[in-house]
Amino acid sequence: MTQEFGSSMLIRNTPKSQNEWKKLIDSEGVTSIEADFAQMAIVQEKGQLTVHWAFEDINVMREHFLPMFEELKPEIADADVEFIALDLVQFQNRDWIQPLLTDANFYFFAEWMNMEHPGLDPESIPEFPDKVNMRHATDDDVEKMYSIWTESYGELTVSPATFDYYLERQSWIGVLEQDNEMIGFAINGPVVAGAGEIFEVAVDSRFDDEGYKSLLLSAAVYQLTTQGARRASIKVRPDIKNALRTCADQGFRPVVGGLEYRRSTDEKYNLAKQKERSSASGVKARFGDWR
Repeated sequence: MTQEFGSSMLIRNTPKSQNEWKKLIDSEGVTSIEADFAQMAIVQEKGQLTVHWAFEDINVMREHFLPMFEELKPEIADADVEFIALDLVQFQNRDWIQPLLTDANFYFFAEWMNMEHPGLDPESIPEFPDKVNMRHATDDDVEKMYSIWTESYGELTVSPATFDYYLERQSWIGVLEQDNEMIGFAINGPVVAGAGEIFEVAVDSRFDDEGYKSLLLSAAVYQLTTQGARRASIKVRPDIKNALRTCADQGFRPVVGGLEYRRSTDEKYNLAKQKERSSASGVKARFGDWR
């Protein structure tokens, strides 16, 4: 996204005001570097490493993106993560930026959507069907919860460090049971200034079509109201079956969406991908594009 920043036009991967950007750069644990009219940072967000950047214009980005990222790579190598993420928000034309990301071994992973509920109703108490109940989670539930979480996301699973972050920062974890068997769970984050965040809602894939995601979401929303929340937010993967519709049916509305790119921290894998791209480019150069 391009936006006014003093007398310059800045290109950022996510829209931020000057104050928001400064707050991000000055945050604890952030590593950032600067060049002429360029800035890049490695940020830990919810347990996961992410890249943020700001450049004066396209030409500055083309000049500095790869060298700056190379300078930050040692920070990535020291982190115990399988990948590093980069979000693009409000980039309608990505043709010029895609080659830069590819050269740095960032590949498109999936879309995401932040949704918000603007007016929670503390009187909206969920009702549970027969043989289905909800209880507070215990330490003994964590292994089963993690199994349900990874299975429900499939190829869209995020970092295990993010799951650990949820457990450390949670304000409430509810487990949904049917006939005393765990079939799903919900995790809420803290409530700040009347706004609460739902970290996660996950259901055993065997029960995907039973309406339990909606039930868990309504329970999570209700629990936020008991902590004084008047608004709620949740991050959704549109590629997950019925995810957007389930949230919309509970009163959530889209606020902002983006594209997530990922880069492996396995440099042998990245080198193999580079060789693969070079080989493909060589074939095209010799034979042209058959289309």
